[in-house]
Amino acid sequence: MEEIILKTPAKINWTLDVVRKRSDGYHDISTIMQSIAIYDEIKIRSLSEKKIVVEVSDPNIPDGEDNIAYKAAKLMLDSFKIDRGLDIHISKQIPSAAGLGGGSSDGAAVMFGIKYMYDIDVDLDTLISMGSVIGADIPFCILGGTALAEGIGEKLTPLSSIDKFWLIIVKPNINISTGEIYGRIQVDNIVNRPDNNRFIQALYSGDLEGMAKYGSNVLEEVSAGLYPIIYDIKSDIRKAGAVYTLMSGSGPSVFGVFKTRDEAKKAYCLLKYKYEHIFLTHTISKGPTIQEV
Repeated sequence: MEEIILKTPAKINWTLDVVRKRSDGYHDISTIMQSIAIYDEIKIRSLSEKKIVVEVSDPNIPDGEDNIAYKAAKLMLDSFKIDRGLDIHISKQIPSAAGLGGGSSDGAAVMFGIKYMYDIDVDLDTLISMGSVIGADIPFCILGGTALAEGIGEKLTPLSSIDKFWLIIVKPNINISTGEIYGRIQVDNIVNRPDNNRFIQALYSGDLEGMAKYGSNVLEEVSAGLYPIIYDIKSDIRKAGAVYTLMSGSGPSVFGVFKTRDEAKKAYCLLKYKYEHIFLTHTISKGPTIQEV
């Protein structure tokens, strides 16, 4: 196969807890992750010359060796001794440095696409384990849907499909360094932790009030302390009718969940004049998907 096109979705963190700081400097987390219907499109073309070329539609995102898609491609070609090159074009819709897993989703799609292109005999668990080497969110982005992620994100417990939830997402015009936020958090001083078991029960019951009661993101206080606009956005989304609002990942994006599509659309129409980067979207049950062969 010479060419493949994939759609790969963004993610949100329904909850996020930081459990401990590890001796290697990383942090163990416990987070419920969810794929949502905002997509990047990735075109992968096989080259006879053994090189990797990455082009990105967003000029603010590095191409070449600094791009996570490049690292994912190199990992696959080296690991499975594929004597070919790749031309990778990424058409971005997922905003970068947003807490929505855009880079990780692209890397996951490249790994998934190369497996398919070259008919590589590797199971999903192995692919997920390989992906954790280059990005903590890549394992979930390969899996997609809904899952509990633990460790540094590589230990996944898939959760069955949930009913569709409608939400809006606002990304302010700031970029946050994930490393900086984790570097600032003081694990022993965390007070408001999510109750993931009860949150999962509420999630499957469609109980938005329960989700709001048991869900939280322990990184939110750190990120919003540096960038108070995060709290302003949460307030605006809540006033627009959202039952559950939260910052995703290390931020700065904030999502709000609504009881119906119509309520979410009404909030989107109300806030789109105030915020440049705003999305009306919904939850989905898949990770990367092949569009064309």
